[in-house]
Amino acid sequence: MLDARSDQIKRCRADAFSGQMSQAQRMVKRSRVDQKAGEVGDNVAVPVPLVDRGRGDPRNILGVILHRDVETDIYTIAVKAGILHGGYSRNQFDLCPQRLLTEEDVSLDKAVSLRSAVIEQSASGGQGIVKCSCAGSTKCKTNRCKCYKAKVLCNSRCHSSQSCTNK
Repeated sequence: MLDARSDQIKRCRADAFSGQMSQAQRMVKRSRVDQKAGEVGDNVAVPVPLVDRGRGDPRNILGVILHRDVETDIYTIAVKAGILHGGYSRNQFDLCPQRLLTEEDVSLDKAVSLRSAVIEQSASGGQGIVKCSCAGSTKCKTNRCKCYKAKVLCNSRCHSSQSCTNK
């Protein structure tokens, strides 16, 4: 009786796995039909999350597709600041109809995160949130304090109830 139960569990697991794989294949097929594949040299607009941009910063950052892995459908994208870390799938960016940037317009010598690329292209300096975690009133007088180094006053997020010389 115990063997029959374990066989039934194994069959149910195999059926669930095959159903999940067929569902994934249908989803991939549907997304490939809906979204046109990007080619090397195409311009793309990568959305910037709200926490990574300042109030006056654009919602998207323009880039150029450098490489596409055909097997995994992962794209390598370069922006003016450098090559973006990690790979991007097709649903993480939008293709631009015009060619605004070329491979000569982007920097290919260094890899950068999306946040640092936005900060570099920002007119206002990015999100601008600085928070220190200094433990004591004398710590906020030197460049070891993030707020002091950025020439910003400490705020309630840093160390709310403690006294501070940089408030």
